[in-house]
Amino acid sequence: MINLMQSKTVKITMAATIAVLISTYLELDFAVTAGIIAILSIQDTKREALLVGSKRIIASSIAIILSFALYVLLGNNSVVFGVFLLVFIPITNILKINEGMVVGAVLSTHLLISTNINIYWIINEVKLTIIGIGVAMIFNLYTKSLEEDFEKNKESLEEKYRLILSDMAESLVSQAVPIYDKKILLDIEELIKNTKLMAQIINNNHLFKTNNYYVDYIDMRLMQLDAIKRMKRHFSRFYMTYEQTRLLSVFTNDVAINIREDNDCIKLIDELDLLRKYYKMMELPKNRIEFENRALLFQFLNDLEDFLVIKKEFKEYSNNFK
Repeated sequence: MINLMQSKTVKITMAATIAVLISTYLELDFAVTAGIIAILSIQDTKREALLVGSKRIIASSIAIILSFALYVLLGNNSVVFGVFLLVFIPITNILKINEGMVVGAVLSTHLLISTNINIYWIINEVKLTIIGIGVAMIFNLYTKSLEEDFEKNKESLEEKYRLILSDMAESLVSQAVPIYDKKILLDIEELIKNTKLMAQIINNNHLFKTNNYYVDYIDMRLMQLDAIKRMKRHFSRFYMTYEQTRLLSVFTNDVAINIREDNDCIKLIDELDLLRKYYKMMELPKNRIEFENRALLFQFLNDLEDFLVIKKEFKEYSNNFK
């Protein structure tokens, strides 16, 4: 039943129907309007629903009061309705409540076609607005939890990072790049894009607290992806002796093995510092080619360090907000 209630089509249908039934039971004029308002008020996330609902209530209140004043003073005709729009639309733009503009205009037409404008119409329109938005808000509480899907995507993303780094470690020794190398990078980019959208929805489903962990995690992996791309550009252009290559390959593979959420990367950063010191003790370059290779080697290490530091800083930041 809960899964059924999470369907947007079902939520729209039920919210509109119930809003019309309640309005009809209360013998309100233009009861179907409450259903239209309910349809417009069904949103994808709880926070978005609360924000849009609040804006529509404010806009509707302004529209009702403004319409009542104009139609009583100037008469209810098409020209005055145009005057109403000339005043009302700029107000919604200034107050940034454009989401309520259409609803407000519809409510105004009820007063426009009325033969006897009195306080009853204000009460009628207020009730229609509250019923439509209120019923929709109840149904907006039933949103699908995406945390489990996010965890699956996170595990898949970490596995792809392990794969690409382990392949890089192997390539340092074999001097051969896997044929699926470009495809896996494209797969990672697509996975990050989809998971970030998912993270934003999760965040917007928390009404009274902000939990940026999900978005921050994806941003962290995106920055790491940029570091990986730089690493690949550098390591594919330099040549080192077997011993130098083996040490770097072993360490890169160690990084791949330890890609997981709970790793703060401090130990790996310390090991990288030792490796960098070892390379600094190597014999000085004898020619331009060796000099360029040495520069690319240290740039690769810098990029690898960036990869680790990004995770370390994310881990420190996330621990502070637990």
